[in-house]
Amino acid sequence: MQLDQNPSFRKLITPWYDSNFSCWCLIVFMILVLAFALTGILVGLSMPEFHKHVWFPTFLGGLSLFLIIKIFYRLKKRSKLE
Repeated sequence: MQLDQNPSFRKLITPWYDSNFSCWCLIVFMILVLAFALTGILVGLSMPEFHKHVWFPTFLGGLSLFLIIKIFYRLKKRSKLE
């Protein structure tokens, strides 16, 4: 049996968690997390007793920035394909 050379479907179906809307919602949420982390860094650096704890908001901000860049790159690549 031969495969159908002209299938009825053409467009790739993206899952709901990888849709444009959910990606933009995640970017907005990560921007809020980045703002929270920057606030934590500023507060941690302003008080000498919290200097040893600045690593955590720095790590949190770095991870959120990484996700923002990664998801934005995914959206940009997807828009070029369509």
